[in-house]
Amino acid sequence: MPRYFTAEHDLLAQAIREFIATEITPNIDAWEKNHECPRAIFERMGEMGFFGVTFDEKYGGSGMDFWAAVVVARELAYANCGGLQLSLFAHAYLPLPMIAAVGTEQQKQDYLVPSLQGKKIGCLGITEPNGGSDVGSIRTTATETNTHYIINGAKTYITNGTLADYVLLVCRTGEGYDMTLFLFDTKTPGFSANKIDNKLGMHTSDTAELFFDNCIVPKTAVIGTPHQGFYYIMGNFQEERLLGALTGAYVAEAAYKKTLQYASERYAFGKPLNQLQAIRHKLASMVTRTEACKSFAFRATEDFLEHGAAAIGIISMAKAFVAEQIQTILYDAIQIHGGNGFIEDYGVARMWRDMRLFTIGGGTTEIMYEIISKLEIDQVKHQKASLKARG
Repeated sequence: MPRYFTAEHDLLAQAIREFIATEITPNIDAWEKNHECPRAIFERMGEMGFFGVTFDEKYGGSGMDFWAAVVVARELAYANCGGLQLSLFAHAYLPLPMIAAVGTEQQKQDYLVPSLQGKKIGCLGITEPNGGSDVGSIRTTATETNTHYIINGAKTYITNGTLADYVLLVCRTGEGYDMTLFLFDTKTPGFSANKIDNKLGMHTSDTAELFFDNCIVPKTAVIGTPHQGFYYIMGNFQEERLLGALTGAYVAEAAYKKTLQYASERYAFGKPLNQLQAIRHKLASMVTRTEACKSFAFRATEDFLEHGAAAIGIISMAKAFVAEQIQTILYDAIQIHGGNGFIEDYGVARMWRDMRLFTIGGGTTEIMYEIISKLEIDQVKHQKASLKARG
């Protein structure tokens, strides 16, 4: 959609495309096979400035608009490196926007600057063994003393958990939604991380369980206003989910193009697959769903740029819609590839494995529908109240 992208975006796209061609594509199959997420690729991404495209130049960013992040997401999606992309974006767009928004100047110098350079790796610590998508049920606690906090608890399914130098950590500091955010240094005594490696997909993403056993952190580790962490996280979710929807739309596009090309080259019954009506109709369905995903994701982006986190409704819709549609798109991609789709060499199997997480990670589809339904019900209540007030 040309109206969203400028010549500056095109130059960025060319740079990231060349970087992928030389440093990711030649290595991704080996990384996938070894379930490896190399720290060195973070350093190279930082050196090239790809983590900082939307961040303030004062801290080493490029100061570009949100569409620059979309460009980076698009090119990585086309590269079919879903696990690696997840880890790179979990670093750049989970802890870093929060540090940029509410961190102190010292916190920005200590964490944001080296993170944009790829010299420090961050992760977000929310999900717990008994919590899942229910952020309100977090049990990891931070007990305040006169001089510090003592943190106890556990987190799970944390992207970059064993690689991370620090965790943007959500802890309970009171009843209900009383939670506080911390910039937690992973060198802190009492902290440990165990890698989760037996995953269906996202093999090049580092995933871990985190454990906190009487970890003492200074009060300067608090980021933002104490006791407001729940509300910070709820706002931060929107950018994460939006980038997820955009990434999913571009993976769908990549899968469709790959399948269309295959169907033009593969013969059956004496003719290319794309000359068979059943295949043509599947391709037509795939491209229709893909265009719907892109349009929905772009519409949500426009609302996000205008309203920020208040665009929660349309973002939740886009995330849920794209997550569900891509399951069908990738199912058809494998089906059209036939037996070749079931082996790794053709790429669609990896896409399917990786994107299966999309209906779960970043908030399940069911949670998205719950958010949407509550917003719709609240809107009806508001309309009824307005009509009643008018008499």
